[in-house]
Amino acid sequence: MSARPESLPRAKVIRRRQVFDATRNGGRRVTSRWFAVNFIPRDAVPPGETGTAAFLTPKRLGAATVRNRLRRRMREIYRRHLMTDDSDRFMVWIARPPAVELPFDELKARMLELSGRIR
Repeated sequence: MSARPESLPRAKVIRRRQVFDATRNGGRRVTSRWFAVNFIPRDAVPPGETGTAAFLTPKRLGAATVRNRLRRRMREIYRRHLMTDDSDRFMVWIARPPAVELPFDELKARMLELSGRIR
């Protein structure tokens, strides 16, 4: 019996540049002190994309290890609490500098709070 993977499936991450650009540049934006989220409805782009989210950590956040750790934590929170199989939108999560300092539980609370504002 194989164990269920404990990571965000690659199929749930936006891979096509066309979808990423449409979401980032043409979508609606919701912001907080810790994050910004751009999103568009799934029917706004041609069919075929299986991904639902992308996660950005700009260089101004710090060294690569800091950015990678934050991105891993964001993906895990998304996987556990925000990912649905029938997602009706594409989302691009962008971390802001104050997010680096948050402990995991606080990071989760801030992502859930912002996600609630999208709905």
